[in-house]
Amino acid sequence: MSTAASSRLYCSILGPLQVRVDERDAVIGAPKQRLLLALLLCRVNAVVPAADLIDALWGEIPPRTARKNLQVYVSALRKIAGDRIDFHGWGYRFRAGPDELDLLRFKELARTGRSAIHGGNLAAAAELLGDAVGMWRDQPLTEFAHVPQVVREMARFTDLFLSIYEDWAELEIELGHHVEALSSLDVLPARFPTRERIAAARMTALARCGRASEALSHFEELRRHLATEMGIDPSPVLKSLYQDILTGVVARSAPPAAGVGAGVGGGGGGGPGTVRIPALANQLPRDIGDFVGRKAEIHRIMDEPAAVILITGEPGIGKTALAVHVAHTLTPAYPDGALVVPLWRRGGGSHAIRDLQHEILEAVGVSTAGVHDEDVLASVWRSWLAKRRVLLILDDAPDESSVRMLLPGSGDSRVLATSRSRLSGLESVARIGLGELSAAEGVEFLVKQIGRERVLADRPALTALFDRYGRSPLMLRLLGGRFARLPHVPLGLLIERLTRAESVLDEFAAGDVSLRERFEEFYNRTSWPHRQAFVALGALDGPPFSHEELVAALDGPEAPAERVIESLLEANVLSMPDREIDVAAEVTAHSLMYTMSPLAHLFATELRRALDV
Repeated sequence: MSTAASSRLYCSILGPLQVRVDERDAVIGAPKQRLLLALLLCRVNAVVPAADLIDALWGEIPPRTARKNLQVYVSALRKIAGDRIDFHGWGYRFRAGPDELDLLRFKELARTGRSAIHGGNLAAAAELLGDAVGMWRDQPLTEFAHVPQVVREMARFTDLFLSIYEDWAELEIELGHHVEALSSLDVLPARFPTRERIAAARMTALARCGRASEALSHFEELRRHLATEMGIDPSPVLKSLYQDILTGVVARSAPPAAGVGAGVGGGGGGGPGTVRIPALANQLPRDIGDFVGRKAEIHRIMDEPAAVILITGEPGIGKTALAVHVAHTLTPAYPDGALVVPLWRRGGGSHAIRDLQHEILEAVGVSTAGVHDEDVLASVWRSWLAKRRVLLILDDAPDESSVRMLLPGSGDSRVLATSRSRLSGLESVARIGLGELSAAEGVEFLVKQIGRERVLADRPALTALFDRYGRSPLMLRLLGGRFARLPHVPLGLLIERLTRAESVLDEFAAGDVSLRERFEEFYNRTSWPHRQAFVALGALDGPPFSHEELVAALDGPEAPAERVIESLLEANVLSMPDREIDVAAEVTAHSLMYTMSPLAHLFATELRRALDV
């Protein structure tokens, strides 16, 4: 092991980038070298692809020597960090522990503090969470505010900090430390005006300090801000707190409640005198500010009386974006919280869903330590949901059973589920199938990304782009992100370059998001039941495809072609385009037409060539 690796190293990214070796500041002066270190530390203990690092360091057009220069920067950093930085064939990883990086120490304190909440030791929890909050040094890594990759990571860490801060502030108030809590509660609400838990904590602390009029004024300021900026009202929880302060229910200098742990086990609900653990109180990711289109689908979701709505469509079509966008509007009607549950990463299967039920129930204070029987756990889950108004987003469901196990049995909770498959076996749900954006919506989407004048300067090129590659939101976002980094290059020239590219799919990438990686994740798995049929589609010239073409390409000894076609329709690989039907005309198999995403077809063609079939 090198000398540097055996030295005592401490890195900090929860503020300005700092590195100390043996308690002395290490000098890292080269801007790109500092940025490289920041990128590796943001994703500590994970391999960061070299392509991502090059993109962050040099942008859209890196020099020919970029990979060699990257190696030089890594070598220089190893003189400080030693073999904590290792190479994994396709990227680099910075290995560190909680005693070597403030971010990891912050997460460790937060995790231990939340465990103390679940164990009922609120004083210890407040101390641990307070130590975590104290590590945050305001606006991390501001010197890299121009680097989108770093900005995204810091936004994620800031969301984590705010949730920890909210837990800590509520604990402090519950323990009677409302005066101490106010020192920071007088600052953060102005910076994060839409964080309603922070607003509620400040209102409660002010009322407990005998400053009820200021608490009520804070509510009015928040109400005006939400109405002006977002067109919504404060949540029912905040409105109830406002009434409690107005009527004196939130007493001045109220002491800590006897049996304070009761607030922990209660789960949802709770007034200003209960501890609200990280429960489900709006854990939605941020809404997309440049969301475009889907007006009919949004209206249908808002008006749909069904408790379960299933949104389906091909990869990149915007299923999750739509669900989250609508959820932000629906959230005020669900005071017991909102939560996105990513099902696909769980791997599917009843065992994974049982683990998920255990995690959520434990997080809201419902102990399931002794519950091992699947049916008993399901009963506990449904019982907990039945007493509350919770909004669940079951994202990217792999199969029907994954959704069924998480559905409420009764009550006022609601579920928005998304899936690549149509999940036709799922009963009693309202289904919404998403297609591409319209041409006008595609133009509007790009206008929000790169500006109206630039988009409208070359409409024929834009029309050719849509005709060739479709109008999926993910494709447009990735292209918009790349085009935005080249503001002086005409749009038509960029699109022409796209059509000349040797590997077109590789052109649809921006930052840490790649269309090729999405397709590989969804399709390039040997266990995927439609893989062979998907590859066979790569031999066709389409889309669109006639029924005869598909039958000839997909017919085989394992299953009749018609059954394979139905399976591909179910999986949203194929679709049947909407068209006016002459009811008087006879519809035959020969008149049927099918289509698929042009980019998915490109990927199928590549797979076929790679497999040499």
